[in-house]
Amino acid sequence: MFHNKTNFSAALSDQIQTSARWRDSNASRYKHDQRNAAAAQRLRKLETQISVSDEDWSKLAPLLTDQSCLAAISETNRDVGFRTYPTDFTAWLENLRSNLTRG
Repeated sequence: MFHNKTNFSAALSDQIQTSARWRDSNASRYKHDQRNAAAAQRLRKLETQISVSDEDWSKLAPLLTDQSCLAAISETNRDVGFRTYPTDFTAWLENLRSNLTRG
């Protein structure tokens, strides 16, 4: 599905931005739940840190072969601030790898 890490990184950026906007929308809709606004902010911070090393790419590339990887990216983004609290992009990437390898 992703031919190289540049293509993959660009897709991640788009998907993370989309998820941040979705969290913003949820923050407006569910004003009592502060996790949405915090998650949107965290996603934006993670998006600025996107950097996929050659080593990470070699581990991920075999897992990114079909459309299910897009669902795993979305799930990883939805987890931020609710089920996972990645401190940086490296931690987010590890959560993605975990979601991709769950069978």
